[in-house]
Amino acid sequence: MLLIQGWLKLATGEFDKILEQAAAMVAATNAEDGCIHYAFARDINDPDLIHISERWASEAALGAHSASAHMTAFQQAMGTVKTEGADLWLYSAEGLKKLM
Repeated sequence: MLLIQGWLKLATGEFDKILEQAAAMVAATNAEDGCIHYAFARDINDPDLIHISERWASEAALGAHSASAHMTAFQQAMGTVKTEGADLWLYSAEGLKKLM
């Protein structure tokens, strides 16, 4: 399993401009084969800080996601807003154990 975790900081008010596209991206991605979990979450203390959480069954599934039409559309939307920073990490998970 692959895990992606990180954050994206947008300039003040910018996330609201792409909220509809972000919701569409999350919905379409969660319907993809090999997507176990995909979510964006606004930080409760900073509504322009978006936490990103993903779980993928394989590199092939993640690759297909990267090449998807909805990813292309979302990247185009992201090109219309100001970002202030990002930090995104890809982890490979072996021997997982569900805790709850």
